[in-house]
Amino acid sequence: GCNASVPTITSLSHHNDAKPTVPPSSQSPIPYRNSKIIAKRNRHPDSNEIIQNFLLVWLDAQIDESTDDFRNSIKYLRRTVNTIETFDDDNECINYITQIQNEKAFVIISGALCQSIVPRIHQLNQLYAIFIFCRQPSKYEEWAKNWPKVKSIVTEITSICDSVRQLARQCDEDSVTISAIESLNQIEPSFMYTQLFKEIILEINFDQKKEIQALAQYVRKKYEGDDNQLKIIDEFATEYRDDSDGKNKPIWWYTRECFTYSMLNKALGILQVDTLLKMGIFMRDLHQNITKLHEKQLNEVSDDSQQTLTVYRGKTMPKEDFENKIKQGGLMSFNNFLSTSDNRAVAIDFISKGLKSADPKKVGVLFEMAIDQKSPSTPFSHPTNKTD
Repeated sequence: GCNASVPTITSLSHHNDAKPTVPPSSQSPIPYRNSKIIAKRNRHPDSNEIIQNFLLVWLDAQIDESTDDFRNSIKYLRRTVNTIETFDDDNECINYITQIQNEKAFVIISGALCQSIVPRIHQLNQLYAIFIFCRQPSKYEEWAKNWPKVKSIVTEITSICDSVRQLARQCDEDSVTISAIESLNQIEPSFMYTQLFKEIILEINFDQKKEIQALAQYVRKKYEGDDNQLKIIDEFATEYRDDSDGKNKPIWWYTRECFTYSMLNKALGILQVDTLLKMGIFMRDLHQNITKLHEKQLNEVSDDSQQTLTVYRGKTMPKEDFENKIKQGGLMSFNNFLSTSDNRAVAIDFISKGLKSADPKKVGVLFEMAIDQKSPSTPFSHPTNKTD
C-alpha cells in the first residue's frame, strides 16, 4: 500500500551488439520454465497463468537464449517479474502485447529496434513502461524525450531491474479494481461475486496446516526457477501463523513484498477463481486478523474521541475511466483489501510518482474517506508497523 507512517488496511469490500550486463554470478544457470519464460509453443498471454498485475516483454532481433548472460539476466529480472516473454520478431512481439487483457507490460527493446518499434506500441493501453537496452545511450536520449513511456536508456540489465522494482508497486496499486454505481440497485456483478465469495470463505472450517501446505505447493509451481521467491514460500509454509501476535501473522505477510500481496490482489481484481480458492485460507485469516484488530481499536475509542477517521488513497487512472466512474452522488466499491493513509501528503506523493511513471493520458485521483471509528460494519485496522 502507500508508504505511510500509519496505514489503514480495510478488509474486502534491452542493441544488437550489446550483451546483458549482470553482477558476477556464481549462481547455477536457471532452469527453463517452458510455460513462462521462453516458450515458443504458446504466444498468447493467459491471465489465468499470469499471477501478477504485470509482465515483462523483451524484444531483440539478436537475442541468444543459450548464453549464460541471457540466463543470468532472466534470473535477475525474475526477482521482480514472474512472467517474462522474449521475442526476436517485432510483429510477433507487438501482436503478443496487443492481446494482453488484464495486465500491464514492461517492455525491453534493443537500441537497434527502438526507433521503429516504439512509435508502433507507445499508444497501447497494455504498455506501462519501455526500457531501451543498448551500448550507446546518448544515441537515443534526445529522441526518447518525445516518448513519455520510455523510462530509461541503459547498458546494464541491473538498471532495468531497479526501475521495474520501483514501478511494480505503483502498477499494483493502479490495478486495484474500482466499481462505480449510481445506486445499490446497480451493483456490478464482480463486486457481488466477490462479496459472496468472501462470505463463503469465512464460513469454511479449514484444516489450517493442510491448506497452508497446499497453498505453498501451488505457489511453488507458479514461481518455479525463482530462488528468491521459493525461499520466501518455504518460510511461509513453516512460519505462517494465523494467531500470531507479531511477525508471521496474516497482516505481516500481506504487507511483505512477496507473492502474498501481488497474487491476492491480482486474483481479486479479475476474479481468478482457481487462485482465490487456493488462497481462501489466507483471505479468511487476513480478514479475521483485521477484524480482531478493529474490535480492539473499538474498545480503545473513548466516548470523547473523534468519532470520524479521515484517510486518503492516491491513484492514477485513465482519464476516460475517471470521467465515466467518478460521479457526484454515486457509490464506489473496491474488490480488494484496501490500503490507505491518514496522511494526505503521502497519498498526493503517490499520485505524483504515478503520473511520472504511468501513461501520460492518465489523471491523478485523491480519495478522501471518512470512516466511523465506532461502526463495526466494515473492519479496518491501523497497523503502525508490520508486527503490530
